[in-house]
Amino acid sequence: MAPPTVLIIGCGVAGPVLAILLKSKGYHPIVFEKVRELGTAGASLMVMSNGLKVFDLIGVADAIKADSLPLTALWDAKASGEVLGQSSLPSTFAEKYQQPATGIRRTNLNLLLKNKVLEAGIEVREGWGLVDIQEHEDSVTATFSNGETVTGSFLVGCDGIKSASRAVLQKQKGVEEGAPSFTGLTQTAFLSETPEALRDTAAMRNWYGDGVHVISYPVGPRTMSWALTQRETQEREETWRPFTADEMEAQRDTLCKLLDGWDANIALGVRSAERIIKFGLFDRDELKPEQWYSRRCVLVGDAAHPTSPHLGQGANQAMEDCYHLSSALPNLSPDAQTEDYAKNLEALGSSLSESIFRPFAEKRQPRTSILVKGARALGEKRVALGPEKGRERDESVAQSYEGKAEAIVAKFEGLLSQPFN
Repeated sequence: MAPPTVLIIGCGVAGPVLAILLKSKGYHPIVFEKVRELGTAGASLMVMSNGLKVFDLIGVADAIKADSLPLTALWDAKASGEVLGQSSLPSTFAEKYQQPATGIRRTNLNLLLKNKVLEAGIEVREGWGLVDIQEHEDSVTATFSNGETVTGSFLVGCDGIKSASRAVLQKQKGVEEGAPSFTGLTQTAFLSETPEALRDTAAMRNWYGDGVHVISYPVGPRTMSWALTQRETQEREETWRPFTADEMEAQRDTLCKLLDGWDANIALGVRSAERIIKFGLFDRDELKPEQWYSRRCVLVGDAAHPTSPHLGQGANQAMEDCYHLSSALPNLSPDAQTEDYAKNLEALGSSLSESIFRPFAEKRQPRTSILVKGARALGEKRVALGPEKGRERDESVAQSYEGKAEAIVAKFEGLLSQPFN
């Protein structure tokens, strides 16, 4: 019997991981990506222990760690570099949570995952943008921008904050979603040679100024990733387009002027930046669990719960989604072809949404909702405006490191102990 075909929309991070997990369980996934050829994308992302545990299930965790430097410290300071607090807590992550936390270039991760998918014999169709979905009792048909249609057993939307699959599902439920809304924050991201003074410790570093926050972490032995978040009233398009060579020098000058009086290491990073991108941070209304799925479709990652980057959990929560959804789906692999096989296959029938998708959404939505709200609140706190608000923020950061830093320990325990111990 031919394995059930699964239509996976999006070949960013979640799509490839889910495809590999489902292939190992006996499904026939096909990955569709609207971009004609995956290439350079974004700057970097922080892969936490919870995400790395899932990456390890598909055999790429070691490659991710080899490409970077696992974190060993947290370090927070005022704009000037005056230290507010520091901790070696991340050095314990690998032992406590099975995996460390490490930064990686987004492009490297995307291409690593795409190659892993192809090595697994999974088809990736690039230049196939989802346009519409027609659901039937036991199947789903997707229509794409090239006019082609493909039918499968079910469809998984892994296509991010601008998700076409989410838009179609919500329209079917009578909800016309507009474009994502601008949060009033922009982020400027760049990669640079690690300043010499910052090479001794693989730390996640935060600097706090008036309406501006800077974070950095290593993404290689001599490479640092930086992100500068600031409040701006003028809406900035949500784009990952890097500045051109002609624009780079002017942008460097603008950043250095903004950061006048800040820790000199940041300006060194700006001046040695190999590429700079600037984009607005956007948001969407929260979805209730029943809005995550329909009869034959389900959303994962940013398509279901787009989150701002301030907690570093966007990709990591997508990994948790992939783990829990793949775990919930019945095993159809050749070694599972016992007397239970027909029963497992039956679970993909007309009861799929109630038996698989609904429990998955109800399990995941409360956790992702808390983290999305937490990331928004942290972002607002980090870019506090005015001397009084800034002083309150700095005092709060310093207090979080006092004693045994129970609040920081508890935060990471809540994040990194998932999705399995």
